[in-house]
Amino acid sequence: METFVHTRHHKILPQKRYNLKTLTVLFSTEKGTSMSSNVEIDTINLKIIRALQRDARANFADIAKDCGVSTDTISKRFRKMKQSGVIRGTTILLNPKSFGYECVGSLGIDVSYPHLRDVVESLRKMPEIVICATSMGKHDIFCIVITKNVGRLSQVKDLIKGHPAVREVTTSIWVDEILLCPENFEFKHLERR
Repeated sequence: METFVHTRHHKILPQKRYNLKTLTVLFSTEKGTSMSSNVEIDTINLKIIRALQRDARANFADIAKDCGVSTDTISKRFRKMKQSGVIRGTTILLNPKSFGYECVGSLGIDVSYPHLRDVVESLRKMPEIVICATSMGKHDIFCIVITKNVGRLSQVKDLIKGHPAVREVTTSIWVDEILLCPENFEFKHLERR
């Protein structure tokens, strides 16, 4: 089943009730917060994170039982990780086809350097772009785009190419299951503590 992340910037969920899979913990990448900010990721915190990755609505009492501590301890640790930016929140994954979105793609965008922020800001206003970030490597900006069809993806690409600071846009259409889930986030380096 294909899924995608619904972000707070894009309201594409119709006002109906759907069977939604709740998911995961998001990790902070904002300036000033990181996993090492002021919370030690010990075995208990790691178990809390793993449990919430499997089911973001997991009961703290069940997590506490698995960790061998009180529910209050789990609640306090969760609150501390959230306040420090280790845990940024929870989200849901949706099946884009349920909403008529047949095409998911990646865009690599090259821009004239002094205009990078301007281009990013204009891209983030486009409803089809669900993720947009500056990047290091082959392209200056990386975006994930969800559209009704390949034709609309082509139109979005042309709109972006029309920006005076955009030099090139490279498109890739996703054909496999969409997996944007931090459940695959690797913690082995923390488990040695």
